[in-house]
Amino acid sequence: MARNLTWRREKKALLLEKDVPKSGGLDWPEQVKSPDSRRTSFGLSLDINRLQKDYIDIIPPKWSAISISLSENKHDLCITKMQADQSPFIIRLPLERANSRDADNEIFNFQQGRTEILEVIRLANETCHDARDLSIKGAKSAWWADRAALDDRMKDLLENIENIWLGGFKGIFSQHQRRSALLARFQKSFQNVLDKHLPSRRQVRGKRGKSVAPKVTLDPRILELFIGLGDATDPECDFDDALNDLLYFVVDILQFHGERNAYDEIDFDSMVVETFDALHSYHSAVKSEPEMEQGAHTILILDKALHVFPWESLPCMQGQAVSRVPSLACLRRLILEQRSTTEDLDAGAESAKPSGHKVSVKSGSYILNPGADLKTTQATFEKPLLSLGSSWKRIVSNKPTEAEFETALTDSDVLLYFGHGSGAQYIRGRAIRKMEKCRATVLLMGCSSARLADVGDFECHGPVWNYMLAGCPAVVGTLWDVTDRDIDRFAGRVFEEWGLLKKGTFADMDKGKDKSKWKSRAADADGAMHAKRKRAATPDGPDAEDGRASLVEAVARARDACRFRYLTAAAVCVYGIPVYVDK
Repeated sequence: MARNLTWRREKKALLLEKDVPKSGGLDWPEQVKSPDSRRTSFGLSLDINRLQKDYIDIIPPKWSAISISLSENKHDLCITKMQADQSPFIIRLPLERANSRDADNEIFNFQQGRTEILEVIRLANETCHDARDLSIKGAKSAWWADRAALDDRMKDLLENIENIWLGGFKGIFSQHQRRSALLARFQKSFQNVLDKHLPSRRQVRGKRGKSVAPKVTLDPRILELFIGLGDATDPECDFDDALNDLLYFVVDILQFHGERNAYDEIDFDSMVVETFDALHSYHSAVKSEPEMEQGAHTILILDKALHVFPWESLPCMQGQAVSRVPSLACLRRLILEQRSTTEDLDAGAESAKPSGHKVSVKSGSYILNPGADLKTTQATFEKPLLSLGSSWKRIVSNKPTEAEFETALTDSDVLLYFGHGSGAQYIRGRAIRKMEKCRATVLLMGCSSARLADVGDFECHGPVWNYMLAGCPAVVGTLWDVTDRDIDRFAGRVFEEWGLLKKGTFADMDKGKDKSKWKSRAADADGAMHAKRKRAATPDGPDAEDGRASLVEAVARARDACRFRYLTAAAVCVYGIPVYVDK
């Protein structure tokens, strides 16, 4: 709600600035009226009902909005999952809960995680702009070794975030299909595990106790956390710690509802084994079906302190369609605008198509190498982009004026930017924020184009914020600096997967003397996760019309094109909602 308040205030300030005529600054300010105190006592209940009706129930059926907040003392994560026609599912995760149960467990708190991510980003930015002479013997190999070491550090950091901070609750991000019959079977098996191992449910032979209290019925979404851990039939899976985390959570719930159990009397090891067997039976039954729900999409609403982390590249979310928005109010605006546009274009046919914004392949603009110093990038994209046709507006090797940049944002469906940074040197952020409507879906293929400035207790700000305030359907950018050739490789794959350009257009980009080295490195880094992404990212299904995917799905698939799976690919994120190319 606090993020919604900040968003509303920013929007109102922009609207007020547009409406108020310019003056000499000598006008006396109007008095701000205070709210009616008689209605303040009803605010909370009204806000909750309004939140459900106006913000949550409008979310498309296959979408999930997940808010991740950090507590004031920075010791807990509060994760709220919101889906249409369901009450918000809220969990609070103490970041050091594993260490509180077992002193031998590693301590990895928020400050450690933040320090590590900022240090890796700092070093990554330095190596991107390293002025060392690569013609010296061994200099190039040393540079590659430095980048590889940073890639490993980023990988280790993301694994620690998933295993220590999220633990067993990583299943809340899963996009698996819901199967009511199989879930009911798993619920029955899990209930038997609880009845067998909890002292509160075991009857002592030969004693007549008091009448047994009714058993607590667990919310089905708690059981979905178990299912969301992944495929239990995978021989390489290791769910012991995650299941232990969830089982402690379940026992805590029962304690809260009056079912008392002494933790040291519970055989958690046996419960983990039997719960895993139940999960194995569940996943064996769905082995022949798609693992993920077609058209599923996750939207992250992050706390101001959490934007710096590449959440989309956590192992549990790799291969999934995941984007970000600044607030629930921003998501509401995007959904309502997408609905009105879809109704105009596809009257009566919306239910047969995936939810999202549509752009025309015939309406676009691109700004290629405006600084005239990215020769490789220009050589890579100049010819393929010409195939988009004469309807596209082009600015190549020239600096755009602010008016030209603004026209591209307001008159085109798509804007591709290949230059340094976010293009802020060509158009002011204030000019973007004050736009009536940013029509274009924007791809900013520059360094740190999606980075948000941390300003302490105040909300962060940055280029993507300006685009979101202007109503942009989606913005693709990078959270830190990346090398031009790797991000070019990524962008080329995005264009192919999205359907903007034909498959195979950039097939020659992978050719080179060091191809085998980075290919084998990527395979070693991903392991079994690569196979999971491959299954999840198949273009067959209702989410990919004629072989085309949404922009968010295309970004997820294109991460495999990068030489560094974490140092480059993890830097890319999408703000906004799914956008489809309509040919």
